[in-house]
Order: sequence, then C-alpha cells, then structure tokens
Amino acid sequence: MASPKKSLSILFGISVYNGMFGPGQATMLMYTFLRNGATYLQSLAFTRFQTFISCTAAFITYSWPVNWIAIYCTSGSLIGSRLALRVAQKISTGQLRFILHSVTIALSIQLVIRVAFP
Repeated sequence: MASPKKSLSILFGISVYNGMFGPGQATMLMYTFLRNGATYLQSLAFTRFQTFISCTAAFITYSWPVNWIAIYCTSGSLIGSRLALRVAQKISTGQLRFILHSVTIALSIQLVIRVAFP
C-alpha cells in the first residue's frame, strides 16, 4: 500500500492527465484505489464520484449560455454511473477484475492503433 502523500500525488497526476487528455482517467483511478486497499465496489464508487465532481465543475464553468451538449453529457454520466454501481453489485470480484483488465488492454490497443495509423 502506498503512503498517503504518495497516493495524493498519484491522484493529482491522474487529475492533471484527465484535464489534458481524458481517456483512461477512470481506469487509472480504479487501479489506484484498488492498489490502496479499496474493494472493487469502493473503487468504482470513488471513481464515479470523482468523475461526477469533475463533470459538474466543467458543467458549471462552461454552461452559460446554455450548453446543451453539457446537459446531455451530465445526464448520461449520472445514469451511467447509477447503472454501473447497480450492475457491479451483482457481478463477482473475479468478473469485475476481468472486465477492468480487458477494458484497459482494449484502450491500450486502441491508443497504439491510433498513433500508428493516424
């Protein structure tokens, strides 16, 4: 388990990455929380909460005049995170681990393909 200061610096780094690039931020947060002793459900909840706060701040910052895309993204984020938490409660830890690793590998492959074949 990482020290609290190291954990905070890791979370800060992930937040900077999210602000610059976005994709993969939730996956990195999940791995950080898991590595620091959280369960999969706790990791999922913490990650969804952090993403919600980030999206809410962006929505408030950029919503005037009314930004309809932000409204749709916020609504979708709320619905998606509620569904994720409900579904995750019904899936075993092994299945959650497989899904997390599969998505991470798929995102890595997609990134390599996009860089190699622009």
